[in-house]
Amino acid sequence: MSMPGADHERFRAEHPLLARAIDAILASVRETAELLRQGDSSGQVGSVNSFGDKQLKIDVKADEIIFSNLRSCGAVVTASSEERPDELDLGGQGFSVAFDPLDGSSIVDANFAVGAIFGIWRGAGLLHKTGAEQAAAAYAVYGPRTSVVLARPGRDGKLKVEELMLTEQGWLVCREDVRLGEKKVFAPANLRAAADNKAYADFVSACISEKYTLRYTGGFVPDVHHILTKGGGLFLNPTSSGAPAKLRLLYECAPIAFIVEAAGGASSNGAESVLKMKFDHLDRRTAITLGSREEVARSKHCLRA
Repeated sequence: MSMPGADHERFRAEHPLLARAIDAILASVRETAELLRQGDSSGQVGSVNSFGDKQLKIDVKADEIIFSNLRSCGAVVTASSEERPDELDLGGQGFSVAFDPLDGSSIVDANFAVGAIFGIWRGAGLLHKTGAEQAAAAYAVYGPRTSVVLARPGRDGKLKVEELMLTEQGWLVCREDVRLGEKKVFAPANLRAAADNKAYADFVSACISEKYTLRYTGGFVPDVHHILTKGGGLFLNPTSSGAPAKLRLLYECAPIAFIVEAAGGASSNGAESVLKMKFDHLDRRTAITLGSREEVARSKHCLRA
């Protein structure tokens, strides 16, 4: 199941290996969507990954689906996931892929929207690279409909952000140019940090007093997708001494920040763009704010207590 349309055919001709890697991701999303519809994979498997995270059946199965498609496409040299956080040789050529196979799996049983996150880098290996070096990035949203938001090279060499929707006939481009403006919408994650991070508590209070719209589900992907769908807003995940960072730079923050910045938004770890941070180890985590440029500038001071 490949990318549709004449523009994608041009892209495929100009970037054949990258297109094959993206096709493998789209195939994985389709298979995972069907797996989620079966509704029998949310229980724990009784194991943890090497990060110490408890694994659900759905995490493990989604991970297997993605690795299988990436391996068979022939365009991926190295891949690494949150469930298997090692740099694994897949025997292909062209690109390396890091992914979170099911972002928000802990809210699957509540029937909330969940997602998956993918970053694609040129060449072999992921360590010591940065998010800015990505060739493309994508995330999937599994909700009432299944969609993928993709940042990839466009006709003029600049990054293009588009949304694809899964239909019975295949993938349909439903938005050709996803862009971010300014809107008073916010998704404040890790709110427990506000207990000992006064700057964060004050920022949340200011948003309430200024009548911001609250949109927070507990899933990184659906919360960011809401911002991109509505054309503006802010997602932030500050930290404190009692509530450290949980989001991983390689598998989650860098690919999402790449998409958001390509759409005209911004990201920050409190000091600089998240895309400037190096992957000095696979489990590096970070506080993050991303979304509309003005909102990121306004909120970055409260990321760390």
